[in-house]
Amino acid sequence: MERSAFLATGWRLGRYYRTYPAYVQDEVEAALRDRGAFAQGPRELSKRGSDSDDGPAFCVEDREYVSARWPGDAYLFTKTFARTLDVHAA
Repeated sequence: MERSAFLATGWRLGRYYRTYPAYVQDEVEAALRDRGAFAQGPRELSKRGSDSDDGPAFCVEDREYVSARWPGDAYLFTKTFARTLDVHAA
């Protein structure tokens, strides 16, 4: 999504939204021992997850670490994070 956003706005704004020299996905894949371990979510630009539908949302869990891509993943992220807290509180 980061690359798509840059390509969609770069013609007008130049490197304005490019904070770092590399895309986050490229940095993460380079840091992984197993590059096949990188999980890429669905490319959804217009649909967001909701309280009752996690279909377009994407969230990653790695033991105690929980991450999501953008505000459209907030419901799924919150549910996943709460479940992680419940497991560790038990």
